[in-house]
Amino acid sequence: MEPTVKNKILVLGRSEVQKTALVHSIIKGTTHISEAKEEDIGKIEWQLETRYFKTQLEFWIDNTEVSDTYKQQMEQWLNSTENTNLVASIALDEEMSELQKQLSDVVDAILFVFDPSQPQTFVDIVPWARYAHTYEPNVLLCVALGDKAADEANADRWFDWCVSNGWEWVDLTDPDPQTEYTVARIREALCTNEWDSMEATTDRSKPPSEGSPGPQNDNVELQGPEREEWERFDEVAGSIDSRRVDNLHRMMFDEMSSDNMSVLISQLHEQRKQLAQMDPEQARIKAAELAMAVTKHF
Repeated sequence: MEPTVKNKILVLGRSEVQKTALVHSIIKGTTHISEAKEEDIGKIEWQLETRYFKTQLEFWIDNTEVSDTYKQQMEQWLNSTENTNLVASIALDEEMSELQKQLSDVVDAILFVFDPSQPQTFVDIVPWARYAHTYEPNVLLCVALGDKAADEANADRWFDWCVSNGWEWVDLTDPDPQTEYTVARIREALCTNEWDSMEATTDRSKPPSEGSPGPQNDNVELQGPEREEWERFDEVAGSIDSRRVDNLHRMMFDEMSSDNMSVLISQLHEQRKQLAQMDPEQARIKAAELAMAVTKHF
């Protein structure tokens, strides 16, 4: 029997959320997400190749189905004045438990996608937060995609919940042109993961290549904005300082008790304010280092 390889990216969300369009945007390295309706259940291969490594990845896209129990729990949480951590209290049925156990052998990243204009759909993350807590995949991204939340308080609570449970919050509805919440950040998180299937690139003179969505992947040389985006990614990856990551980790976690997340949340809010004041390129580097510091703890 061949050993299992963790090279799958699970993309989950309601059927009306443009999950497949988001995947195509990630693969192509573009900022535009098509609004055309596509089939949102299936698999899309991604031949990822940079100057430093190459790997064969696969997006597994599926629609979420949530029981009434989870809906009730999340509705109670949304209406509560406290940031209650739901993960420890979630009991999965036998079918879901078995499915998650099988997925844990091959999945190393989860993209949960929801529409913030429909706040009740955030409930769908609950069973997968339990999965993340149990099996600890390396990349956990909660992506807001669609129309902006009518209530800003909800966005703050979703951010706080993600911090409390080890997910990175990526709000693609943020209208700020200097925002760190971009498709490029999602791609960056996936590209910097240490995938089981990674192989060192022997010829670094060639520019990185794009993986075409679908069963066949032909490597093509990037031109124009896409090549520039890869060059920016290379610059960010090469500028990340492990010492700064370690310092950020110590600053945020050394004096924090395991049952008190308020200190961490306050620190992250402060870091976000600092990012907004920084040069865009420096902000990208700092955001990547901050994400790595948080991920290191969880």
